[in-house]
Amino acid sequence: MKKTLFRQFLIYMLLFGIVLSGASYLVIEFFFDDYYYSQQEKTLVFHTEELKDRYNDAGISDLQPLIDEYAVDHGMSVHFLETDTGNLHGSSLQGSGKQGLNFLFNREKTGEVFISTTKAPNASNDWLSYLVQTDDGNFILGRISYTSMDSVVDIVQQFFVFFGISLAIIFFIFTYLFSKSMSKPLNNLNAIAEKMGQLDFSLKYEGTREDEIGQLGKTLNEITDKLENTITQLKGELTKEKTLDKLRTQFTAQVSHELQTPLSVIKGYSEALSDKIYSEDEASDIYDILLTETEKISNMVDDLLDLSQMESGVYVIRKEKFPLPQLIRKIYNRHKDLPYDKLFSMNLDIDYPAELAFLGDALRLEQAIRNILTNAIKHVEPNGLIRVKLAFADGKTSISIYNQGESIPDDDINHIFKSYYQGRKNRGGTGLGLAITKHIVELHGGSVNAENTESGVIFKIIFNS
Repeated sequence: MKKTLFRQFLIYMLLFGIVLSGASYLVIEFFFDDYYYSQQEKTLVFHTEELKDRYNDAGISDLQPLIDEYAVDHGMSVHFLETDTGNLHGSSLQGSGKQGLNFLFNREKTGEVFISTTKAPNASNDWLSYLVQTDDGNFILGRISYTSMDSVVDIVQQFFVFFGISLAIIFFIFTYLFSKSMSKPLNNLNAIAEKMGQLDFSLKYEGTREDEIGQLGKTLNEITDKLENTITQLKGELTKEKTLDKLRTQFTAQVSHELQTPLSVIKGYSEALSDKIYSEDEASDIYDILLTETEKISNMVDDLLDLSQMESGVYVIRKEKFPLPQLIRKIYNRHKDLPYDKLFSMNLDIDYPAELAFLGDALRLEQAIRNILTNAIKHVEPNGLIRVKLAFADGKTSISIYNQGESIPDDDINHIFKSYYQGRKNRGGTGLGLAITKHIVELHGGSVNAENTESGVIFKIIFNS
């Protein structure tokens, strides 16, 4: 890219220099010389007439200062001829003898510009001449060297030739320096763009220019950062989607297993009842078993529907004020009196203002708290302790449920509230309860987390009011 930029810019600048120099040369060749000769002719006529007027007014005594001035300023040679005596005054003869000058005075017409030639032993000289006659009959001859004028034109032409060459060299140097200053940052920007095309955003523009290139570099950095962040987010979303697909697969297998058990029980007992294998007393107990297994399936379907609505954003809670301690006692008492396969103890600790009403959906909060308490009962160790505590402090409401028993593995504790997540030590169940709990709590503006302790696990729900 550097060579291309350099060559293009150099060609443009050289063409400009060539055109400028050529135009200047042509102007000198076809216009300047005519213009210059015309101006010299006007100068000769004007000053010669001025000398005549001065002589007519003041005589010959005032001519010499003007003659010397014109010689210095215009290279003009002036000769004054007294017709009565034949004496010549003024400039030196400059190669012209008296006889030659007298010939001019006698031959040439006054008031007209003409070319005269003087011959020297080694060269001849052409003169642009102008002859006037004074009032008393004397003659004044003004002359400017025609050869000197040609030399001036030649010098000017040569000057513009050298000027054009010098200009071309200057343009070349300027083009090289300019293209170098341009191509380096452009090469850097091109390298950044190529890396961006390869989804590599490690290169950044680090220049300090404030011109268009600097602005382009800053814009490229902004685009790079946005693309990098977008791709990072897309990769994260893709990873989450893959993880979610994996969890859904695991969840489907787990739900299938969980459904298979009650369905097998229902099918077996239903066939037995259909075959009338059991007596009426035994059938009554079987109906209770069928009802229990049916409720398990119903609860599982309800959980799936709830989670689906929560993840789609259509799940609605209906908030109203109610006494939260009363709800906690209701949940605690219901689970405390249920029969379980293992022995454990439960206690309740409430430190909550009696006059304070909680704003929320009592039915949904009961579902969320019940899910955590059921989980605690499931994992409490034999003869262990479950402690439920409601407290209010610093404007925050907290509900904690602790159970003695095995801690949650570190690899699982940060994922147990995710939808469809199944821990490595899962002991049955669909694993939907904690995900539903998290959604319900967040819909109330709260947060929920789990922490391992020295002797078990504690779940905490925090509300800001």
